[in-house]
Amino acid sequence: MEIKYTCINPECKPDGDDPFVLTLNLDNVMDEKNIAQMYCPHCKSELKPMEPVE
Repeated sequence: MEIKYTCINPECKPDGDDPFVLTLNLDNVMDEKNIAQMYCPHCKSELKPMEPVE
């Protein structure tokens, strides 16, 4: 299972029309409820989960 995080800055579009997306494999994450706050490497805005974790 994967969880995707996306940049919350509407002006940050490093790949043209799409915002930055970070995909994590939950098999590699010890506890999905205790992931540190992550930030966009392009604009330094917060990354928010795109889909709820089941």
